[in-house]
Amino acid sequence: MKKNLSILLYEKDKILNSILKYHISNHNNYEVFVIENNEELHQIVINRSFDAFILDSNSFKNDCKNLINILRSKNEHINIVVYHEPFFKRMIDNEVQLFLLEKPFKLITLLNYLDIINNKEILGNSNKYLMDHIIFSPSKKTISNLETNYTEHLTEKENNLLIYFYNKKNEEILKKDLLTKIWGFSEKINTHTLETHIYRLKQKLNKIDKNLSLSLKNRNGLYYLKYNN
Repeated sequence: MKKNLSILLYEKDKILNSILKYHISNHNNYEVFVIENNEELHQIVINRSFDAFILDSNSFKNDCKNLINILRSKNEHINIVVYHEPFFKRMIDNEVQLFLLEKPFKLITLLNYLDIINNKEILGNSNKYLMDHIIFSPSKKTISNLETNYTEHLTEKENNLLIYFYNKKNEEILKKDLLTKIWGFSEKINTHTLETHIYRLKQKLNKIDKNLSLSLKNRNGLYYLKYNN
């Protein structure tokens, strides 16, 4: 069953605000709160938390760092869909899940991002057994060997990758799909970010149990999570 995702929408254009709120609310019964000025935004994020934020970063200019600190006051992990992203991109770290849009953007792209966030919120709450004695805990961002009591801690992006791979077991996944689903990048962007995170995640998985050869493999640009006894 889908979670009733709570979303804070900040866009100064009242017409665009109304259009986005209507389509998002009707798409999956998401709960949308609309904000039109900075003062109102700062007040509401202090008083409550949200699962996701849709923001036009041009509205903040040099105040992005302060905004992210305010968002974190009520949200341990932040999901942000943002356009005019350079302001935010310089401020984010592994605790921020950033999805990028550029105006004019397609509504279906925004709705797809929100569905990704919604699925992550649902799937991230329960432990998952990769093998009988290897447990992955998305909520804690850990993977553990129950026989040796050894635990590896994952970054936010590594955690999201492992959730995605877990739910795509035995499926081969394109690099461009991972960039879109985990980072929100356009498939046209050429980056080594994915390879770096895959390599680090692979190292951590191998440390859990060397004999099991639990690893991520790449073949002809396709990725999949491999379980070997």
